[in-house]
Amino acid sequence: MREMRRALFVLAIIFIAMLIIVPAVNACSCGCVHTIKVVPIGSTKTGEPIITENPANLTIFYTGRGPIKNVWLLIVLNEPTYNALNQITINDQPFMDKSDFQLVTTQKIPPPLPNPATGYPGSLCDYSVAAIKDKIKEKGNPIYYGVKFFMNQISKTPTNFTLSVELDSPANLKALVLALGRIDTKTKDDCEVNCVPYKPFNACSSFSNSTFIVPDSATLALTTSSFLGAGGFYLIKRRKKLK
Repeated sequence: MREMRRALFVLAIIFIAMLIIVPAVNACSCGCVHTIKVVPIGSTKTGEPIITENPANLTIFYTGRGPIKNVWLLIVLNEPTYNALNQITINDQPFMDKSDFQLVTTQKIPPPLPNPATGYPGSLCDYSVAAIKDKIKEKGNPIYYGVKFFMNQISKTPTNFTLSVELDSPANLKALVLALGRIDTKTKDDCEVNCVPYKPFNACSSFSNSTFIVPDSATLALTTSSFLGAGGFYLIKRRKKLK
């Protein structure tokens, strides 16, 4: 009899816990999944940053649920790269320039709220600025970030592209490149945080699903051992201008 009462007591505790937890989960169906990958073409996932040269021949796709729409790239630059930046190109077409970047003054990026002027929808996904600085070895130094629309939609089939950074002068080049996107759900309101009626990013790439680009093959081996385990950022060389 005592064991039965004890069992009933345990079941009651579990039932009460479910009543508390389930509404909290259902109150907001939003969240962020790290299912986007931006990696060198033909690379194999190792759990470490994938190192390649610049210009970088990359591919973007997602795993898991989709499709992922309204895909933007988030690029973070260290100060020397920002100061020397001419432009960033994708497939030899202008993509971003210095005016697309701003000094990071917050603890996390990108901003959570939308910007109607640029079409930026806001984001449920964010990255710790301290973690970014640690990964790109810029602790205590200023960094700059820019976020810009890239593609209407990606799929599980990889889409290839070439990303390159052009500088006006030599610099200690570093840039973290990540991706953000949107998985639409069937619910009326995907997220009701602060009652904001917009559809923010709810999918992104993790640090380990990005690529570390070094200036040339001579520094490839050195950088591999130096930054092993610090995934998710790009060290992009100066692209020589054609005469």
